[in-house]
Amino acid sequence: MRALAIVVAIAIVALASAASAETFVWYFGVGNGDFTDSPPVFTGGMDPGGDITDGYWSISIHDDGWPLDPVERYAYIWDNFYAPNYTPGTPGFWKGYFDTEHGLPAMNDLFIDDVTNGGTMIGICTIEIQVQDLNNNEVLDEGEFCEGSLTGLVIIIREGTGAYDGMCGTGNYFGSYVKDCPDTYETWNFGMYLWLDDCSTPVQETTWGAIKALYQ
Repeated sequence: MRALAIVVAIAIVALASAASAETFVWYFGVGNGDFTDSPPVFTGGMDPGGDITDGYWSISIHDDGWPLDPVERYAYIWDNFYAPNYTPGTPGFWKGYFDTEHGLPAMNDLFIDDVTNGGTMIGICTIEIQVQDLNNNEVLDEGEFCEGSLTGLVIIIREGTGAYDGMCGTGNYFGSYVKDCPDTYETWNFGMYLWLDDCSTPVQETTWGAIKALYQ
């Protein structure tokens, strides 16, 4: 239910923000990672075009209970996070959901180091990865898991520094992944969009309370 709770929290933050000054920040992220690493950590920098053009980001996935052998691990990830979530279509597709509602022991950790504006942000996020079934046979074939789309919801907690001291809020990201199959090393490209409030003020205690409850 954690992913659903994040959606509810976003609605709460939106209502609270109507009575306060909201800060919108976004950036283009590009980086790499590998689900066969333990733990899987995707890291990278910022491309030009957004509000943050110089900095660093990371998304860490809690992999407690996953096999350590790369072949067994890859099969485990597919069987548990993708295979049960098939949607017929033209083409059909699988979706891999990486959040506490779908088997993770804790939500994915997000860290953002904004060198452009001078500050850091800490939070959690969901990960949703789509894999197309190009020939619609409901079987993962060679080449089908080499590229696709990714998206997720974001919660920023009140533990930032510098420009983000006392800030909290919500957001989302969407983009794509690609890997040079059969290599499992992935490149991610995405835009992340954040709506932040000064959660150190009394008027924002409702916002911060909802976000803190989710993070804990």
